[in-house]
This record gives sequence, structure tokens and C-alpha cells, in this order.
Amino acid sequence: MTENPKINILINLSSRLLCEGLQLLIEQESATYRAVIAHDIKSVQGFVPHKILFDVTTLKYPFPLLWHDAKIILIDTGLGEEEVINLLFRHQLDGVISTGTDSELFWKALKTIRSGQIWIDNNKLRGMLRNPPSAENMPAQGSYSRREREIVLLIAKGQTNREIASQLNLSENTVKTHLSRIFGKTGVSSRIQLTTLAMRFVMEAAPIHTS
Repeated sequence: MTENPKINILINLSSRLLCEGLQLLIEQESATYRAVIAHDIKSVQGFVPHKILFDVTTLKYPFPLLWHDAKIILIDTGLGEEEVINLLFRHQLDGVISTGTDSELFWKALKTIRSGQIWIDNNKLRGMLRNPPSAENMPAQGSYSRREREIVLLIAKGQTNREIASQLNLSENTVKTHLSRIFGKTGVSSRIQLTTLAMRFVMEAAPIHTS
């Protein structure tokens, strides 16, 4: 019988102590997972991760093209809801796991992410959707055109009007016109406030799994 290959996890956090703690936890499931700490240069050589655990500091640094197919998981060390939403879109995160998560939920999160779903701790997600501007006060997704939904999602990733125009093959003036309509429908006045709406679009398209 052929053994199932192990799932490689790269722990790339700024805190060496937290890295070692997560490595010890993952080694409890050594039949399924293999964990390597990014600080250990020799261990990383030739290592191709299936999942990478980042924190807000290490997420800012580029990683080798060899790793670009890996699932990206943010270890939340106490970030605000707005910052988590921005990171979720800018880096196309596959999951957000809090340092306060117990081991049972940690394994559940890894399994959920492996299945292709996005994982966010329930308390964090609740905080995102409760903080103003509330998504509940915005029209339902069906009230927006396909183009408007595309623009909202690109804005949530931090793209400028020029970048959006280039990606969607539109003029900047057309993007501005769409954006004006979006602001009129949502009742908000800044781009950052549209991240809550973008979050809801993602959840309606492919529900996010929570604890």
C-alpha cells in the first residue's frame, strides 16, 4: 500500500518562540504533517510547502516563486478587524488563525483550508461584520452589476483606478463612473469602507468557514 504524502508546512513568523511552539504542535500529527521553520536555512533548502504560516510582519516580504502554489495562512497576533480585511484581500489569504485558537480548532482550520475553503476565526469574522460601515446597511449583492462587483473586489485588494482600468480594459473615467455609482448605492464615501462589502461578496460566492 502506498502511503499518503505528508503535507508540508512552512512556519514563517517573526517570533522564533512562536515558530517553535507551532512546530511542536504540528509534530503531534507527524503522520500527516511535516513542519519546517523558515529561520532554519538548511531545513528550508529544497523544501516545497503546501501551506505557509505568516504573521503581519513576514507577510510583507516576497517569497520564492517555488512557493507560489502554497496556501497562505495568517497567524493573527491581535490585529484589528479592518487590518485583517485589508490583508485578506491584498494577499489573497486562504485563512486567518488567531494565536488564541485551541489545538482542536487549529487542526480543523488546516483541514478546512486544505479542502479549498477559507477559514477565519468566528470571533474575528463577527467583529469584521459588526464594525461600521455595517454590511447589513448595504444593498444585497444582486443590486450590483458584475462590473461593479469586480471593481469593489479590486479596490479591496488596494488597486488604484488606473490599475483597475488596465486590468478590466476600461478607461479611468469609466472606472470613476462605476465607483461613483457604487458609493451612491452603499452610502459610504471612502474606498477603505468598501472592504466590508467586498467581504460579503466573497462570503456569498463561496461561504467562509468559521469556528
